[in-house]
Amino acid sequence: MRAILALLVIAVFAWANAFDDGMAAGELGDYQEAVRQFTQAIKVDPKLATAYYNRGLSYAMLGDESEAIADYTQTIKIDPNHTDAYYNRGNLYDHLGDYSKAIADYTQAIRIDINFALAYANRGISYANLGNFNKATQDARKACELGECDLLQALERDGKISNQ
Repeated sequence: MRAILALLVIAVFAWANAFDDGMAAGELGDYQEAVRQFTQAIKVDPKLATAYYNRGLSYAMLGDESEAIADYTQTIKIDPNHTDAYYNRGNLYDHLGDYSKAIADYTQAIRIDINFALAYANRGISYANLGNFNKATQDARKACELGECDLLQALERDGKISNQ
């Protein structure tokens, strides 16, 4: 029993060290090291949604969209209410031009947090990119209600506001 307890304690310290080292590396802008450390943390605890999420952020900062999307997807599988994973995956889909998937992810983030102003704004941008200015305007107005007015101002400036 003592041996099992000792191994458990060692595993917890290994996970904590790797996770903390990953966070520190990310804060210093060393995203390669952050990926390496979060990968270590995941090996110790493969159900740790925050390790996948933070590794996804690191991959995104390195410009590796496919790995970032995979990690955000894994985060969501482990924690289906991880608003930021949906939001950041939506941002990547938007960046890649897959506006329908971006809209789906922003919508899910909004279902979890109805006051997520940036999710409304970015969903509005995706709708605008698809040419759906009615829905873009609705989202821009809601985002502005919540304090994020940049999209609404841009739509107004560009004459793209829908009155419906």
